[in-house]
Amino acid sequence: MNKTSFRPQTNGFAFINSWTFQPAEERAMKQSLAVSAQAATERVGSGFGALVGMATPLLDRMIANAAPKNYGLCGGMAAASLDYFHAGKPTPRGKNINDLPDERTPEGAALRKYLTDRQLESMAQNFPKLLAWMVMLHVDIPFYDGDGPAWLLARSKDEWTELKGRIDAGTPWPVMLIGSSASPFNNHQVLAYGYADPDDGTATMFVYDMNCPGKENRIVLDFRASLLQARETCPDARRGPLRGFFCNEYEPTVPPDVKY
Repeated sequence: MNKTSFRPQTNGFAFINSWTFQPAEERAMKQSLAVSAQAATERVGSGFGALVGMATPLLDRMIANAAPKNYGLCGGMAAASLDYFHAGKPTPRGKNINDLPDERTPEGAALRKYLTDRQLESMAQNFPKLLAWMVMLHVDIPFYDGDGPAWLLARSKDEWTELKGRIDAGTPWPVMLIGSSASPFNNHQVLAYGYADPDDGTATMFVYDMNCPGKENRIVLDFRASLLQARETCPDARRGPLRGFFCNEYEPTVPPDVKY
C-alpha cells in the first residue's frame, strides 16, 4: 500500500459536489463539450479511421442529450484541491456538506468562480479523450479483437501503471471514471492519492470523491475478467458500472487566497 500525504478530511472540500448552474455557465459547459467532440472525432479517426462515420452521430446524440444544469464540478474540485495541496495552502473547505460557495458573499463568489474555471479547463483538457473512449465503448468494433469494454479494460491497465508511478512520486492525481452511461455528464472525476496492488489482478484506488466528501473512499478494481469490474464506496447509479479510467491531463495553478 502506498499513499501520498493528501487526506480528503483536510485537503478536500467539505461541501458536496452538487451545483445548479447559471445560464452562462450552462452554455459554457455545452460549448466546451461541442469543441471536445470535434477533438474526439479526430482521436478516434487517428486510431480507427473506419469508426469516424459511426462516431459522429453518436457524439451528436451525446451532446444533444447532455443536460448540465445540475452537473457537478468534479473536475474543478479535483484540480482545485490538488492546487491547494501543491501550493501548501489550506483548502477553503466550507463548514459542512451543504455549505456550497455562491454569489451571496465575495468569498463564496470568488471560490465558485475558481472552481468553475478549473472545471472548464479540465473539460478542455480531458473531455476529448473521455468522448473518444465513450465512442469506443458504445460502438461495435468488428475489426478489433474484443468489444468496447475489452478495449477500455486494456487501456485502463496501462493507465493504472501510470497512476501508480505518479503516486509513488508523492503526487495525487485526478482520474476520469467512465461508466456504462451514454451521457458524458454522467461520468465522474476524482482525485486518487493512494493505492494498494497485491499483483494478483486486483487493486484498490484510494480517492477523494467530492460526491461523498469528508472521508476516504475506495475503488476496488478487478482486471481479471473480459471487462473492468469494480466495487466503489461512493457508487453512482447514473454513471453505471465502471468500465474504464484514465489519468487526467493536469497542470497546477496558483489557487486564490480565499477564506471560506
